[in-house]
Amino acid sequence: MGSDENILFNQKSFEELQFFLTSDFRVEILLELYESDKTVKELKEILNKSESNILHYLKDFEEKELIERNKEIYTLTSKGFFTIKHIVKLISNWETINSNLDFWDSHLYDNLPLPFVLNMDLWDTSEIIKNDNLDYNKPSHVYHDLMFKSKYIKIMLPVLSTYHLDAVLTSIEENDGHLDLITSNILLENIYASEFHERFFKLKGKGKIRVYVVKQGGKLNKFLTCTENYALLYLIHDNGIYDDSIILLNEDKSNVEKLNKLFDSYKDTLNPQ
Repeated sequence: MGSDENILFNQKSFEELQFFLTSDFRVEILLELYESDKTVKELKEILNKSESNILHYLKDFEEKELIERNKEIYTLTSKGFFTIKHIVKLISNWETINSNLDFWDSHLYDNLPLPFVLNMDLWDTSEIIKNDNLDYNKPSHVYHDLMFKSKYIKIMLPVLSTYHLDAVLTSIEENDGHLDLITSNILLENIYASEFHERFFKLKGKGKIRVYVVKQGGKLNKFLTCTENYALLYLIHDNGIYDDSIILLNEDKSNVEKLNKLFDSYKDTLNPQ
């Protein structure tokens, strides 16, 4: 895993996670209490289980300080609230990854910024677009068409693609747009040495492009684009080669807004150039 993921996962953590994931019913009870405080009778009616069975689980939860009882009403403690919140997030992330395995398979995923890894569920409404017999370069054509409709652009750029960079610069020029660019020092030098250096410098000088560089030795293994209307993701093959044959496109307004905020949060940890 990447160096930013210094996660301590000890035996106690494993046992607590196992406590939930080995029983759907435990999660169901906590989900009901997450929705609202309830009595045993209410849980029995909703979950269609015996009162003795429900009381057995409630006792376990009380011992683990996940819930508390006020007369007949059971409610989540702060520990219980955050626990079920994270379990729901884990399940959502898991389901999103499984639903897009065609995209994630055979690609590098280490060194992805941790906030993006922990919020994979924001891609649950996304669409996989890949090359087909009618269009051998379909992902790039989709990128090109969408980019020309964009004004506020945020990009995490791991490779120099002349086709994509031209589309981005043209969009900024024609739409009076703005670009926040996260990249590496090496790639930035490649841009300055490329055919685009004059256009890039001109736009940067006008304040239309702001550049943020990852820490020394840091790697980017995804080509992420966020705009006001969509988020789009390319990845890198296991062999280190940029894969332009398949993309993940997200046009869900709520998720796109959240992905933009994640981008901004990560950007704020970097040094502007």
